[in-house]
Amino acid sequence: MRKLLILVFALGIALSGCVAVGNPSRGIVEKPKEHSAEGEAGHAGGEGEAHSEGGAKATEEAHGEGEATKEAEGSHSEGSPTAEPTQEATPNSALPGVDGIVAAAYGRQPLRELTLFLGYIPNVQFAPVYVGIEQGFFRDAGIDLKIEHGFDETAGLTRIATDNLKFGMISGEQVLLARNQGAAVRYVYRWYQRFPVGIVSPASAPITKPEDLRGRVVGVPGRFGASYTGLQALLNAANLTEADLKEVRSIGFDTAPVVCERQVEASVIYIANEPAQIAAKCFEVNVLAISDFANIISNGIVTNEKTIREEPELVRAFVAAYDKALALTISDPDLAYQSSLPHVENLAENDPVQRAVLEKSIELWKAERLGESDDATWKRTAETLVKMGLLSSIDGYADAYTNDFLPPKEAKK
Repeated sequence: MRKLLILVFALGIALSGCVAVGNPSRGIVEKPKEHSAEGEAGHAGGEGEAHSEGGAKATEEAHGEGEATKEAEGSHSEGSPTAEPTQEATPNSALPGVDGIVAAAYGRQPLRELTLFLGYIPNVQFAPVYVGIEQGFFRDAGIDLKIEHGFDETAGLTRIATDNLKFGMISGEQVLLARNQGAAVRYVYRWYQRFPVGIVSPASAPITKPEDLRGRVVGVPGRFGASYTGLQALLNAANLTEADLKEVRSIGFDTAPVVCERQVEASVIYIANEPAQIAAKCFEVNVLAISDFANIISNGIVTNEKTIREEPELVRAFVAAYDKALALTISDPDLAYQSSLPHVENLAENDPVQRAVLEKSIELWKAERLGESDDATWKRTAETLVKMGLLSSIDGYADAYTNDFLPPKEAKK
């Protein structure tokens, strides 16, 4: 009875708080506007370069307010990335809410509001995050998770380094470059076990191995980001340089028309979705997966050294929640797709293209132990950046990552 009275009292305070902080003319909190994005769906890895039918077309990651002590707003122009979390707190949000009061009444800690930085825009390739939210894994870990999508990965990483954000999904090469500039960030969970970039060419062309690129015109979105780094890693693996190619041509992010019109002989693409688009629009294709020849580090969970030092249990809880969500996504793609529907605007209930994108993405995430980084792949990534002239040496590469926050290995049956 005592707990029931406390609950009733909590609801009364919360409801009166809503009236106090809402629109005075209406007496309620106004619902924030929905964020929307139009165009072709893209990818989750690297710098946000790929595209697929039925989502929004874009390039990189975003910037915005910092750690989510706010709930997200979403009143942004159509087709543009959010610069803040996708929900924002109402005025006077310090007033006690139902969750906080009930948690206190039952001796539980209230949820910790956190914002996760994700590159690009809402897309089915972020399904593990959506699963973690929809299935309550983050809430079970004491986290009320908000998502911030956008295109400026560097800005997101800078905010993590300065502790304006706690966590983000960031590519490994960006972590190495940031640490080289003194940023105190560290990679704590490897989401993509296989680098998601490859080389596409017409099936009729004799390009079936990296050495076949010699003397060819190869397209890249630009001389930056994961696509360009991946191309360099592939050339290094084949003992080739750009000088061995006829040309490396910057073609922007709309790859399919350029390839279909044979303006290039091969092109760097994201293998989860772009080969299927090209095949549907013009001709069958060959795909060289860079990970088959020179796997380098792609996206994973990144935090800052301050959080690791002062709140290690928060890092452990966040990683454990995501690990559980990723495992469920891999084992149950149908549930993962359904969990994505509330988060991805215009995602159809049964879109075969987007379902195929999810299934191909899952193949890039699988591992004997999810989230684990290996030294050889990090070293190869650092060596690639040295050959590109972006790092002076590989010194310190092993400090850029840790496996210390992974859930314990399960005993083999």
